[in-house]
Amino acid sequence: MLRTPQFYALWSVFMVSALAGLMVIYCIKLFGIDALRYHGVIDAGAVAGTAMAWYAIFNGVGRIAWGSVSDRIGRKASIVLLTALQGVVMLMTYHVFILAGHATGFIVAACLIGFNFGGNFALFPAATADFFGNRNVGANYGWVFTSYGVAGLAGPLLAGYFKDLAAGSTYPIAWMAPFVIAGVACLLGAFVMAFTSAPGPGAARRQVDILEDA
Repeated sequence: MLRTPQFYALWSVFMVSALAGLMVIYCIKLFGIDALRYHGVIDAGAVAGTAMAWYAIFNGVGRIAWGSVSDRIGRKASIVLLTALQGVVMLMTYHVFILAGHATGFIVAACLIGFNFGGNFALFPAATADFFGNRNVGANYGWVFTSYGVAGLAGPLLAGYFKDLAAGSTYPIAWMAPFVIAGVACLLGAFVMAFTSAPGPGAARRQVDILEDA
């Protein structure tokens, strides 16, 4: 599996998709309070807390819903759709929902991001099995899942870096850069996945031969 370009494509797409969700988990309350207070929302802290709760709920819903979607349109198409949608939502979160300063819009954005983030855990294990077979999916997905660890470091660091650069600023523009970077990365991930196909039967046969020799 590690010798195939499909592994690195799947790994990269999982990483950027997870990065977006993990970045928002880290900073959802911080950027929510900054943006909402700037627009005069008095109970910004309560709204941000509500958004965090709805994020968690839709995270769980997304795991079920995206699994159902993938059963209908296929794993690859579902991953392309999920990452593209996440990219659009990340770009809109700052430019539409946050910049407008509407509490409802902020909560809607959190729900959408959580929904898509949850879908990763339904789609990528199944995609790993589709690409590299069911026999060794436990070990194979362990390698694919290392992308989540990288995203868990990169996402919070990305948001924290730009926030630190704007320390003391009362304008929420500090949050624009990480959302744009994560959104564009997700759109690129959708593009990569759209042109990634499962390895041919020869690759699967070689994997079985290697394991049998071992």
